[in-house]
Amino acid sequence: MIADQRLNEILQIMSQKEFVEVEDLAARMKVSSMTIRRDLQKLSDMGMVRRQYGGASLVTDAQLENDYSSKKVKNQTNKQKLAQIALKQIHKNDIIYLDAGTTIFELASILNSRQNLTVITNDILIATDLCKRDINTILLGGTIQKATLVTIGSSTLDSLQDFRVTSSFLGASAISTAFDVLSPTVDKAHLKKIAIQIAQKTYLMVDSSKFNNYALQKFANLSDFTGVITDRKFSQAERSKLDSLYINILDTV
Repeated sequence: MIADQRLNEILQIMSQKEFVEVEDLAARMKVSSMTIRRDLQKLSDMGMVRRQYGGASLVTDAQLENDYSSKKVKNQTNKQKLAQIALKQIHKNDIIYLDAGTTIFELASILNSRQNLTVITNDILIATDLCKRDINTILLGGTIQKATLVTIGSSTLDSLQDFRVTSSFLGASAISTAFDVLSPTVDKAHLKKIAIQIAQKTYLMVDSSKFNNYALQKFANLSDFTGVITDRKFSQAERSKLDSLYINILDTV
C-alpha cells in the first residue's frame, strides 16, 4: 500500500472510532509501528488528527472546518483570478450550481455580466449576495452549519438530486498527490458527488494551497471534471501525469 492510500485509510478508520492505537493500525495495514507513527505525525502536522499517548484521535468536523471569515481573506487575489476564468465557462440562460466556499463566492460576485442566470447553492452568504443583485437564486434547504453558514444534511442532498444544471462549480479542501479531490466531512462529500451527477459540465476551482494535502473524504478525482481551474504551477512530472489522465487544466499561469 502506497503512502497516499495508507493516509486515506487511516482517516477512514479514525472516522469510525474515537481513538486508534498505533499497534492496531500497524496490524491492520501490515506495516511497522514506526511507519504508522510517521503517518500520524504527518496527519497531525496537517491539523487532521490529534496525537495522544499510544495513538491518535481524529479532529472533529467542527474543528476541521475553518471559520468562514478567516478563509475569505486567504489567497483572495488568486481566488479572484480563478473566478475570472470560471466566468468564461458561464453563458446567458445557464442554470448553474455553486458550491459553498470563499473561492466560489468570488465567482458569484461577478455574475452580473451574464444575463438570465439561475443559480442553485447551499451557501447562505452566496445566496444573499446574489439576491441583492437580482440574480434568480435557489437556496437549498437543510441544517445550517453555523461556522461556515451553509446548509447541509439529508434535506439538502434530497433537494439537490431533483435539479439538472448546465454546470456545477465546486471547491475542495485538499487534492492528494494521486489527484484525488477531498472534503473534510462525509456530508459535504456526498453533496459534491450529487452536484457532479446533475451537471452537464463540472468545474473544480482550487488555488495552489490545496494540492498535496489530505482531508477525510474523497468525492472525485481531477479526471472527473470538465475542467480544473487553478493557479498551481505543476512540475513536469505532474504535467505528464495530468496529460496521461486527460485532465483539462484551465490555469492562471
